[in-house]
Amino acid sequence: MKPFARIVFPVLAMSSPAAMASGFALIEQSASGQGLSYAGAAANTEDASVMWFNAAGLTDIEGNQAIAGLHVILPENKFTNNGSNIGGVVPLTGDDNPATTGLVPNLYWKGDYAGYAIGFGVNVPYGQKLEYQDDWAGRYQALKTDLKSLNLNANVARKISDSTSIGLGINAQYVDLDMSSAAQVGEAQIKANSWGYGFNVGVLSQLTPATKLGVAYRSEVVQNAKGDLETVLGTQKIQSDVTLPATASMSFVHSVSDRMQILADATWTNWKAYDELVIEDSAGNTLSETNQNFKDSMRYSVGMIYDYSDRWRLRTGVAFDETPVPDAESRSPRTPDSNKTWLSVGFNYQVSPSMSLDAGYSRLFADKAKINKFDASSNSYLIGEYETSVDIISAQLVWNY
Repeated sequence: MKPFARIVFPVLAMSSPAAMASGFALIEQSASGQGLSYAGAAANTEDASVMWFNAAGLTDIEGNQAIAGLHVILPENKFTNNGSNIGGVVPLTGDDNPATTGLVPNLYWKGDYAGYAIGFGVNVPYGQKLEYQDDWAGRYQALKTDLKSLNLNANVARKISDSTSIGLGINAQYVDLDMSSAAQVGEAQIKANSWGYGFNVGVLSQLTPATKLGVAYRSEVVQNAKGDLETVLGTQKIQSDVTLPATASMSFVHSVSDRMQILADATWTNWKAYDELVIEDSAGNTLSETNQNFKDSMRYSVGMIYDYSDRWRLRTGVAFDETPVPDAESRSPRTPDSNKTWLSVGFNYQVSPSMSLDAGYSRLFADKAKINKFDASSNSYLIGEYETSVDIISAQLVWNY
């Protein structure tokens, strides 16, 4: 068993590709929210996509509504080598840009039943694909990282007073992981997948005629992943319990006039729960134990909505997204994450009385991310710097019926 662990298991310490929110999470769950940098998301009830951020917001959506959305993520993630080596002696060379274009879909439906607002959402909460060249400086630590996810979310909400609503949801979440790294002979590849389950709860309150407050919580989801490790030595079964983090949000929406609203949000993510990754064989023997030193992170955003006319609604927003990666020694080539600043614009166009189109664009500016990562299995040091920027284009159709 131990040769397998020495060759590849540090690869699995990755489950964390660079994504568009902190760590490897995807906040891209609403095109209307995209134009605001997701400011006020847990209190902004423009459409049924609010159910991802706060299920209680469904009570503000009149009648039946269906939404189909798509986000195109265009990242740059340039790595510059600065002294990578094996054992401090043999130099490793090769810069790279592993980023790939991502597509993130969302589907939502909202209806009413017996005095309750009900909703169902299909989301992609985690995921990214990083593909390095075979001869890059960090090939012994990472080549490919392909993380996919799917979240099915059923929600119910009800007004408990004229000013306050509560909402509750359950989640079934699927993850699929495919990753590889170079070995002294050939490559080592891991493929694993699992289903996990969680819940979400939220409250929406009309504090004054002009101000709404939304508070929401999404639980952690434990994934009991099972799969295969493939090397030149053969294939063996593996398993790992991975905790995907809980989040808590507080949002405000304030109407400063009949045409203008100001929005704000603060969101906490419990990345520390994802701190340690333990890999076991099918008999339960520990093959690898990796502490990634993740810390909890915060995201802050502010935005504005302006109703330009009966057909056109304009949006803009800014955000600051903290990384859970604490330092260069903890940063992985599968987690080249750093603090990000968002600048966003967007609009809603009323196509007809029952149909509207939302579009949003965000430019993300990331801090330079130094890396000084030691991998014991290959005795290699990855030393260098990542420069990251991201463009995100989002659109969704909203149908009221």
